[in-house]
Amino acid sequence: MEVGRSTKRVDAFDKATGRAKYTDDLCPKNAYVSRILHSTIAHGRVLSIDTSEASQIEGVVKILTCFDVPDILFSTAGHPWALDPSKQDIADRKILNEHVRYYGDDIAVVVAENYVAADRAIRALKVEYEEYPFVLDPLESKKEGAPVIHEERPDNILGHSVISHGNYEEAIKEPGLIKVEGWYHTPTVQHVHIENHVAYAYQEQGGRITVVSSTQIPHLIRRITAQALGLGWGQVRIIKPYIGGGFGNKQDALYEPLVAWVTTRIGGHPVKFDTTREETFVSNRVRHAI
Repeated sequence: MEVGRSTKRVDAFDKATGRAKYTDDLCPKNAYVSRILHSTIAHGRVLSIDTSEASQIEGVVKILTCFDVPDILFSTAGHPWALDPSKQDIADRKILNEHVRYYGDDIAVVVAENYVAADRAIRALKVEYEEYPFVLDPLESKKEGAPVIHEERPDNILGHSVISHGNYEEAIKEPGLIKVEGWYHTPTVQHVHIENHVAYAYQEQGGRITVVSSTQIPHLIRRITAQALGLGWGQVRIIKPYIGGGFGNKQDALYEPLVAWVTTRIGGHPVKFDTTREETFVSNRVRHAI
């Protein structure tokens, strides 16, 4: 690709004519569907989840909670794996989380034959929490005595980076420059891609797990999913069809580890999870406010 020279889009015809297949188009017809139960508090711990009523709903196949997941912390960040442990992304969550760190955290999943049953079961789940103090402002979170969000970072600071180019102190002295000083803010922004997050998984003969996902980073998703399940990388295969927009929002591992784990708990049967538009705002990634 170069300036002044046209480049053909090899996928343009399929997309323009509707022949292109996306993740949801490829999902097996017999796949189960799933819904996630999100936390209704900003910070705390799940003490119990009563599944007795929900499990009796017709069409419900399985209910799994934060008490069932592997005791493995992993990072969802879509970055290359650094050999230096100090440079690796912080492993700070599980597939479902007993320790709730934000409103909308994932605490349980319902697997069902259809969405009607799954939605009914989600509404029937009863959660008991122990609530902790929370903080909503990044600057407040840095103050002494602020609630600790992640035990791995008691000061609530993930990292400190300095990015520079050239000599600022000398450059700012150049004549003719207009100096502007002040505090400037940008709001939080959701990417609002047309295709919501969607992934499905099934287990092949021999135990290998295949995940089909609308991700932007299939190779990193394989590594993260394997880590979340405590598997070797070769035991996980990721397939990435066309995606209906991402803009960077699909560069994290969000639901691939979940569906990969769930299929192992239901005999390898295909299971799909796709977010609602509301979930993309509450429980997905955003462009942070600056």
